[in-house]
Amino acid sequence: MTGEVKEISRTIELVLGIIGGIFGLLGGVFAVLFGAIASDEIIIMGMSAIMASIVGIAGSIYVTRNPRRGGVTLIISAIWLLISISLFGLIGAIFFGISGLLALLR
Repeated sequence: MTGEVKEISRTIELVLGIIGGIFGLLGGVFAVLFGAIASDEIIIMGMSAIMASIVGIAGSIYVTRNPRRGGVTLIISAIWLLISISLFGLIGAIFFGISGLLALLR
């Protein structure tokens, strides 16, 4: 045995993160459109959710290079998305959270 280090594929984290980002973006766009007829505060929260989704997608791509930092970024994005638009971002936050936990635990 030469002590070879086995490289773990991070495809699952990447795919789950991108799916979470898509759902987060959809929730953010829906919140912005809903805010156009309701209030300016909802528009701001929708824009925050869109930014959280973009950061989450970047974190899911970064998880292939540095799993620990990418996983932390994904978990922060999940919490940020959930705080921004709560129920509208729940599905995206769940995908980000699972992807972040997988990146940290594998």
